[in-house]
Amino acid sequence: MVTTALIRTLGLGPTAVAVSAVMLSQWWGGESQSLADDAQTALENRQFGRDADLFASAPTVDDVASVNTHRDGEPIYVPVIDIDLESAEEPDRAAAYRIAAGAVRAVRPALADVHVRHYDVLFSYGETSWTGPWTKEKRRLAVTPRLLERLEREPSFDAAALRSAIEERDDGDDEIPPVAWGDPLPDSYYYDTDDWSGAGMTGMGF
Repeated sequence: MVTTALIRTLGLGPTAVAVSAVMLSQWWGGESQSLADDAQTALENRQFGRDADLFASAPTVDDVASVNTHRDGEPIYVPVIDIDLESAEEPDRAAAYRIAAGAVRAVRPALADVHVRHYDVLFSYGETSWTGPWTKEKRRLAVTPRLLERLEREPSFDAAALRSAIEERDDGDDEIPPVAWGDPLPDSYYYDTDDWSGAGMTGMGF
């Protein structure tokens, strides 16, 4: 969840990550963790039909990250959904958009009462090896709330239409949604630095 991203940013080793993740998850907790848990439950109940055969493991909600504060004083979130694929090659783009459309529709009810900047769907594919590369390839689709609303409300606006809309609106800046098959953002994007001071991060010895 959010704590894992923060720990990776601090550059801690694997053992420290495992221990610190438990400590920080208990310390951090709050609404972000609760939202992530609810979104994960909703995602687990989603059926992906024939596209489920493409998964190396079940899709997960990696985070519901607080990235800023709205003018009304409430947090603004970015849900992060991880899709780990078995494919050694870049997946079929039409299938990727079908999966993304299903995933964001699944988690939307769990996030209906909070501000969402956009939904990030991260696809992992390729092979890992002891000799490298150490991690799979990753690509990102960023879906705006407005496009998700169209998926929900317009019968003719399906995954193919979502793809067309995202590709048309993508301005080439991977930080600005919507994003069509862009590069993943750094972990530092997914937390609001104001949260650190507000949660008493100073003086914790990091």
